[in-house]
Amino acid sequence: MEPEQRDFDPKGSCAAAFVQRMRRYRERDGLSQAEVGAACNVSPKTISAVENLRRLPTLDVSVKLDHLHETDYFEEQYWHVIREAGLSLTYRNYSEQEAQADSIRVYEPLNVPGLFQNEQYARRVLSAGQHPDNLEQAVAVRMGRQDILRREEPPFITALIREAALRETVGSPEEMQEQLAYLLKVAHDPRNTVQIIPSGAPVYVPSGFTILGFAEGDDVAFVEGAVGLGRVIARPVDVHRLAVRFDMIGGEALPVGESEMLIKSIMEAL
Repeated sequence: MEPEQRDFDPKGSCAAAFVQRMRRYRERDGLSQAEVGAACNVSPKTISAVENLRRLPTLDVSVKLDHLHETDYFEEQYWHVIREAGLSLTYRNYSEQEAQADSIRVYEPLNVPGLFQNEQYARRVLSAGQHPDNLEQAVAVRMGRQDILRREEPPFITALIREAALRETVGSPEEMQEQLAYLLKVAHDPRNTVQIIPSGAPVYVPSGFTILGFAEGDDVAFVEGAVGLGRVIARPVDVHRLAVRFDMIGGEALPVGESEMLIKSIMEAL
């Protein structure tokens, strides 16, 4: 089957210029999407999605494309693409650091964490208050973040999720079952830990937060906020306070095996 190939005017947008150059360089060097994907530590499907503007490129992929094609174009163009997409400077800073993190600890009281969302669930979550013209771009950004899961050395991820977030049916029951099945799949990866905070547990932290850990350098945190008003926290004493809170929340979570059983029971009840 021939790979999908949509045509774009490279003058139409920064993203269109990026993918037009990406495709042209790949064809110039006689490479398949699978070969480019291998060089960028992502799947051929991801390369196809980027080339067809169904997913925005990530910083990591952009850097690896420059290395592969011996150019300095893609990393610089990436930032133009992100600015054009209307992503805040806060998000851009966080996204860059997330792509480099060695460990990620995330507490999520409202939804399945973004790194563990399937595309259908992400589209449902992001559609609220989103202009239709911007929805696909927002989904592309969300899905693009998951490229870090396919790095040569993926980060260790620990996710603490409130039970209520899994019982809230997003989309149809069938769609929610697919999302929960996907959550179980990623939970089986030995680098991922998923624990559920059962209903009634004395955890009263209203907003989600994430702590990024690095082999070299200080940890950084991100506290979620409505309509893109989250903020990055870098002051070590503040990051430490969130880390302590994360450990306290984790103390109320079910063990991994019991968490898996709970997720399966919620699926069966849908």
